[in-house]
Amino acid sequence: MATQRLTVATLAGQSAIAVATRFDEWRSVADPVAVDQLCASIREHALSLPVVYFTEWVDRGLMGDLVPGPNKVEGHRTQATCLSSAEAVAWAERCGGQFAEHGWLASRLREAAGGWSGVGEPYAVVIVREVVWASVTDDEVRAAAASVPPWLL
Repeated sequence: MATQRLTVATLAGQSAIAVATRFDEWRSVADPVAVDQLCASIREHALSLPVVYFTEWVDRGLMGDLVPGPNKVEGHRTQATCLSSAEAVAWAERCGGQFAEHGWLASRLREAAGGWSGVGEPYAVVIVREVVWASVTDDEVRAAAASVPPWLL
């Protein structure tokens, strides 16, 4: 298991078409450098249009089997997929409910798929998984919770 950063972003209009086309190309001919670059660009420009939805969170290791979802492409640092709104909702329905994190992912996918009600269609929902380090143990969390780190003071 791994600690991973999960990102879900929705792009609108012509940008959605361009991104979906790139993902289709990468599924035929892998380009790990370009996958990593696109994922970094989406994060860097999260506050810019045509990004109409953006969320990001850290998962300590439970979601690796579900994320990023069907038809993923691989970068050197990231795994990603690009789904239509309908595909994102369908993927949300298959997330399961064994852990709270499953529900969180399903909720984020539904939010990403439905937020703009026809303004700026079509949409592309991009899901990114970036492994950043090993999972933490319960003992590590307990130890960290017992003090305040210097960066918070």
